[in-house]
Amino acid sequence: MGTLLAALAAFVLSALYLLPLATEWLPAGLAPYRDVIFMALALYLVVDALLRRRRDTGATQSAPLPVPEPATPPPPSPQVVAAREEAAQAGGALVLLAQLQEKGRFVDFLMEDITAFPDAQVAAATRVVHQGCAAVIREYFDISPVHEGKEGERVTVDAADPGRYRLSGKVTGNGPYAGVVVHRGWRTAKLALPRFTRPVDGASPNIISPIEIDVR
Repeated sequence: MGTLLAALAAFVLSALYLLPLATEWLPAGLAPYRDVIFMALALYLVVDALLRRRRDTGATQSAPLPVPEPATPPPPSPQVVAAREEAAQAGGALVLLAQLQEKGRFVDFLMEDITAFPDAQVAAATRVVHQGCAAVIREYFDISPVHEGKEGERVTVDAADPGRYRLSGKVTGNGPYAGVVVHRGWRTAKLALPRFTRPVDGASPNIISPIEIDVR
């Protein structure tokens, strides 16, 4: 605003007063040119100030408004986390059971009353179940014996670790315990179940294997 007022004042003074004192040191005949140049300079200042003001106003109007940052959702409650973990465990078990049924007819074999069938027929059905279910287990697990020795050999263990040992027979005191390996145990180095895609609850169908229909 100060530049604009000063330029307007210089323009008015040059137009009215025409600097008469400068005629003493200027050559004759240059006074009109002097006045024209002075007025042109003042006019230039006025135009420049107007253009600068317009640019500043346009930049202010076109400046983008600040975008508020999205609010961070609150963490889930312990009850919600526990419900999600329970649903994931139930879903994984359902998927594994569905795979055992699809490839080994595992559920069909368990739900069938085999007491009325002869041993030869049961053995034939067991072979099919064994091959299919073994393929599923090898796909999702990497199973190996816990005890590297053989069954029937004598061993001595220092303490009864319930996760590694299951003691039976004459178990007294705090050990060490000497006994015979009845079963070598199993462990897995991999657990890669497929992800379930539907919730598991009492109200849902929880279908393990769909109804098979031969359309004719």
